[in-house]
Amino acid sequence: MLALVAEVAPQGAAGTALTLQTCLGFLLAAVTIQAVPAAAEVVGWTWAFALLAFGPAAGIAAIRRFRRLRADGG
Repeated sequence: MLALVAEVAPQGAAGTALTLQTCLGFLLAAVTIQAVPAAAEVVGWTWAFALLAFGPAAGIAAIRRFRRLRADGG
């Protein structure tokens, strides 16, 4: 994903884009670490961990959409 960001970011902003992506990744990890035990209290550990599958699924969907937009010239 970092390579994709570096490829599509404007040359003068590639470093900023990569820094932003890294910071958002750490923020998401911190939020997830706090949210999973809370979710486990409500739905149990099995389902709490199953909820984590939505993140990668959303990432795959976003990359597919981005590729489609790039292929269409948008």
